[in-house]
Parts: sequence; structure tokens; C-alpha cells
Amino acid sequence: MKEKGNKKSVHGLSWQFADEKEAVYADYLASEAFAREVASNNLTMGIAVSSLIAVIGFLGIFDLNSDYANISVLPVIASEWVYLFLLLANLPNLFLLLWLQKHPQAAELEIRICFANLAVNAILPGFTLYSTQEGSSYFFELVLMMMVICVFPYYKAGHGLSLVALSLLMISAIILVNHVQVAWQDTYDLFLFYVIGQACIVLRRCWFRQSSWYNYILHQANGTLFVSSRTDELTGLYNRLALREDFPNYSKQEVGVAMIDLDDFKRFNDNYGHAYGDLVLTRLGRYLQKDWMNEHLRCYRYGGDEILIIASGLEDSDFVKKLQIFQAEYAKLNQQLEEPATLSIGYATGAVANEEELRKMIQLADNYLYQAKRQGKNQVVGAEKK
Repeated sequence: MKEKGNKKSVHGLSWQFADEKEAVYADYLASEAFAREVASNNLTMGIAVSSLIAVIGFLGIFDLNSDYANISVLPVIASEWVYLFLLLANLPNLFLLLWLQKHPQAAELEIRICFANLAVNAILPGFTLYSTQEGSSYFFELVLMMMVICVFPYYKAGHGLSLVALSLLMISAIILVNHVQVAWQDTYDLFLFYVIGQACIVLRRCWFRQSSWYNYILHQANGTLFVSSRTDELTGLYNRLALREDFPNYSKQEVGVAMIDLDDFKRFNDNYGHAYGDLVLTRLGRYLQKDWMNEHLRCYRYGGDEILIIASGLEDSDFVKKLQIFQAEYAKLNQQLEEPATLSIGYATGAVANEEELRKMIQLADNYLYQAKRQGKNQVVGAEKK
């Protein structure tokens, strides 16, 4: 790893992380979010491993009943028992992993269960030596099983090496105990296979970490972009795009709709400048976000100084009372400004069956807003939707 300024080049790749980004990356690898990614991956891959080895066991039993089957090279253990053992060892694990997919547990517990399943399957390939038929390769089934064990799952540092070592020790012990004569080339190839298997585990770990990290960053960025695209920059309230997207959420509900307009807002801008007007709007937005907005009540910047409020799950009287309190409290909010600011509110309440009825209710609330303006401003005017 080469140092370059305050950045580091990771294994010569083009990605360069500043120190603070590396710290965030390290925190992510230690986080519950990453643990959940590992658990999800290993559950899926564990199911794949158990399924493939169970299939090998089933096909092995089927093959032994074929007219073309030869006698076993090592008759110490009957070939039928070897393949039956592959089935019996993996079917319960397969059902357990499938159950965990539908009934998630703690990520670390799932990771440990998956590792135990893979450890068992790392031992099993050695026993396939006993099912080798005359004229067949000793290690074909072993290589096939270990290949999926090494390539598919994600292993923590040291865990993958322990599985490789466990499998290598098991096959070595079986060869030595049974005095199997293995050609030097086959021995060399087998050892080389385990080295490659360990390399695959390391590469898989690096790839999984990086891809998971970039997916996490992308997800976070998309979430931030989504929120930003729906938020008015000045007030922090939802914007017109968010309103259009939220329309379907209000269908077939009892809702309260209020249209709010700041009184004499143009005069403030003309007399004190647009910075003063922006300050008024910013304070209004912060107040609504802090004391009003929740899962049942949303506030949208509808126009220049117009705010739209849509509430669901509130009684009509409660909604109107909240508007009256807000209208009274707003004046106190602006006591420190050069000139007091008031607002007018028009509202309508009732059930809406679809988006079109909601649009009509918004228009009705807007009509009542203009009525409040005509009646002298700084008022709350409205009625229940007929």
C-alpha cells in the first residue's frame, strides 16, 4: 500500500480513500448493516451449497444402481452409505437455512449457523474417496464440493483458511489410514487446488466487502437524493414534487387540508429586502418541522409564501383547533423581527375517495384563504367539505 499525500492507494487500484473515509469504511465493516449483508449472503449461498451436495448424494445413489457402475476402490465403507451420509447431513441443514430466511434471527447467530453448516460440508468431501469407482478419479467429487464451498460464501479472516485446512487434513488422513496410492501428479494437483481455493476465499472476501460498501454508499446517496428532491431548500418543507408523489397516499381517507399565506409578504420584501423575507419563511419552515410535521401531518411549500398542510387521522375539531393555535403562535414566533408577521389560513375537511377529490379540497381551502384575506387577514376561515 503506497502513501501519497494524505491518501492511500489500495492495492494499486484507482480508488483512493482519504483518512476519514477509511475510518467510515472501517466502521461500516464493523456495523450491524454489514453483518446483516454477510448473513443474508451466507444464508443464500449456504442453501446453494447444501442443495448441490444433497444433489450429489442423490445422484450418487442413483448412479450406483446403474448397470454401468463399477465396484468401489475402497470397500471399507459402502458407497451407498457415503452418498446417504451426504444427503442426511445436508437436508436438515437445508431446511434450517430455509427457515432462517423466512424467520430472520440476529445477524451474528445466522453467520455462525451458516459457518457450522459449511464446516460440516468441508469435512464431507474427504469421505467421497470411499465412493470412488474403479477407473474413476479419486478427487472429482471432492473438487466439485470444495469449489462451491470456497467460492460462494463470505468468510471472516481466518475462517475460510480453517475450512480449507480442515478439509485438507480430512482427505490426507483418509489417504494415509487406507494406504491409498495416489500419483505424485494427483497429489500436487490436489494441493494446488486447495491453494487456489484459499485464494478464491480471500478474493471473494475483498470483492464482497468492496461491493457491499459501494452498494451501501449508493443506497445512502440515493436516499439523500430522494429526500433532497422532495424538499424545499429554503424552508425544509416538502415541495410540489413531493405533493404530487404523495397524492395517492391520501385517497380513501378522512383528511384536513389547510392553505396558509403570509400576510403582506411582498411588503416585507420591498421594505426590508428579500433576505428578510427568506428569514421569515425559514423560521416558519423550522417551526412547522419541529412542532407540527409527523407521520399524520405533512407540510408543503405550495408557492412563494404559501404553505399547504394535509393531515390524516385527525378529528375535524382537532384539526381546526391546531390551525387556530398555530395562527396565534405564529405572531409570537416573529416578535424579534423588525415588523410583526401574521398569516391567513383557509381550510377544508372531509373524506376524499381519489386524487381528483383531494385536488378539489385543496382548491376549496384556497378559496377560503382568499375569503380570510378579504375579511381583514390574520384569520382562520373554512368549513367541512360538503
